[in-house]
Amino acid sequence: MERQKFLDQVLAYGKQAGFAECEVFYRGGKAFEVLIMEGEVSNYENSKEEGLAFRGNIDGRTGYAYTEQLAEEAIPFLVHTAKENAALLSAEDMEDLYEGEESYPKLDGVNQELEQLEVGEKIAAAMKMEEAALAGAEEVASLDYCALGTALAEIAIKNTKGLDVSFAKNFATAYVSAIARKGDETKTGTYFWKAQDWNDFDPEKTGREAAKRAASHLGAGSVPSGKYDVILDGRTMVSLLGAFAGIFFGENAQKGFSMLKGKTGEKIASEKVTLRDDALLAGGYGTQPFDSEGVSGKNKAVIEKGVLKTLLYNRKTAKKDGVSSTGNGFKAGLTGSVKTATTNFYLTKGESTQEDLFRQMGEGLFITSLMGLHSGCNAVSGDFSLSAEGFRVEKGKQGQPVEQITIAGNFYKLLETVEEIADDLYFGSNGMGSPSVLIRDLDVAGN
Repeated sequence: MERQKFLDQVLAYGKQAGFAECEVFYRGGKAFEVLIMEGEVSNYENSKEEGLAFRGNIDGRTGYAYTEQLAEEAIPFLVHTAKENAALLSAEDMEDLYEGEESYPKLDGVNQELEQLEVGEKIAAAMKMEEAALAGAEEVASLDYCALGTALAEIAIKNTKGLDVSFAKNFATAYVSAIARKGDETKTGTYFWKAQDWNDFDPEKTGREAAKRAASHLGAGSVPSGKYDVILDGRTMVSLLGAFAGIFFGENAQKGFSMLKGKTGEKIASEKVTLRDDALLAGGYGTQPFDSEGVSGKNKAVIEKGVLKTLLYNRKTAKKDGVSSTGNGFKAGLTGSVKTATTNFYLTKGESTQEDLFRQMGEGLFITSLMGLHSGCNAVSGDFSLSAEGFRVEKGKQGQPVEQITIAGNFYKLLETVEEIADDLYFGSNGMGSPSVLIRDLDVAGN
């Protein structure tokens, strides 16, 4: 059945079943992935999925249900399941549905050239990645992962209060993990690429970068414990942002899980720090003209030149604080409830190059990888203690590789002590981004 017609039928049946108001949330998509091993296709997958979540208010309560069967005969079961679930929930948790807005941002989320790409071209590009990785450094002995994928995702929300929005976007990803060996020593290096424009993809560069990263850490050693000036590269800062993003959520501040409660308008970071959540970023992983509640996407400063401008809100948490939703109410899946989540969440770039930061620091450490993020970060206090790898910086130049060290500090304090930010903005696979950042006097435990 045509999708729009099916959505209308579900809503009509919901009204007939006694729901005062109801809403359907559609999510669909398709994905392609190929894995290459030793010049051959080791795994090839074409998949497609779609599903529908229904929610509605009846007798002062909200009920939920979902289905992956988008057929007319599934509608009665879907609606009556939501009705039964509503009877089990508290009236205090009833949710009001959003009537929508007069207009939404116009975003072109689908790159047609990417959609028309032939499977053979994708496989050939993936093989070029493997070839380049194996030839990228003489120490590279093998790869443990070489994958390329494309995906198209679609979202549509419609309810009986007038909300009717939809959006589709596609993207391509590539990931290589190379293994370098020297004697008994083994190191792994990875490189990830993601974009909408296939013309931006350089498979040889992707492979070479993975190989280079693996080989560059051979011969690594520790350093004496102490306080060090440190440059955290973009990937490292993205890891920290991901671990501590929740401190910027209104719902966490309301529950006492963030130390930023009541600090909007106050200076909480270095003047160098501007942190944005931009749902409208062209080609971004988290780009979408509306959230899962139908609130329009926005480009907003969370921190601007060190000052906390806003926390991130969905409709429920915004109402509790007497503010407007920031368009950050998202469902993790069809079965999940709306929670706060980031879109494209990133530290804005500075004007200095990474090499400028090396020269400015002079002596210290360049950190390129963090481990133990789940166990080593306290998302409430901001404290962290994490295993790290990187390089010495001597006389403003990158030196010998470093491993078996632990960096420790506090994320709130780290934001306050940012001295400089480079122009090498990097985005990870989670939609979070950061350039390289110079921090003074960070605790490092080594030998």
